[in-house]
Amino acid sequence: MATGMVVMEHGSIAEKEVKNNHGCCKGGPGYSSPLTAVSSPRESLIYVTCVYTGTEKLDYLATVDIDPNSQTYSKVIHRLPTLHIGDELHHSGWNAYSSCYGDASASRRYLVLPSLISGRIYAIDTQENPRAPTLHKYVELTDIIRKTGLAYPHTAHCLASGDITVSCLGDKEGKAKGNGFLLLDSNFM
Repeated sequence: MATGMVVMEHGSIAEKEVKNNHGCCKGGPGYSSPLTAVSSPRESLIYVTCVYTGTEKLDYLATVDIDPNSQTYSKVIHRLPTLHIGDELHHSGWNAYSSCYGDASASRRYLVLPSLISGRIYAIDTQENPRAPTLHKYVELTDIIRKTGLAYPHTAHCLASGDITVSCLGDKEGKAKGNGFLLLDSNFM
């Protein structure tokens, strides 16, 4: 059992630590519950995917300062371009987050960026320099098709195992089946 939530009298919600055979489930990225997330310290940076369609410009990941006490509050402080025109970055996700809560070895380090049109999946390192993240690795569509037969990666989600699942909207023939998921390990393979 992991940390859980208990409904109290009159419908209020309170957190309760639940012990398992290994002791208390603390540590690791993310939060034990939505209640904990809401009451946690606010983020100071956000990462926003920015897409250029029908142009000769590269999509990019914008880093935005959202610390109201900062001199650069509400400004784009860094742009990390993709490597290819026409990627169309889509729904990003972390390599590890609340699904890994309780795993002290897990770290919310990589932002996973599927590219809907090109089929590439980028892994962005946000830990080394959160204000100016860098490209860690990317997976080419040819590798995805060879291993899974899937294409058009759409949304990335981390799993408690440390793997990442990416929903795909189609197959290698371009048929929009919309029912495939590929699994990447922690090395994005």
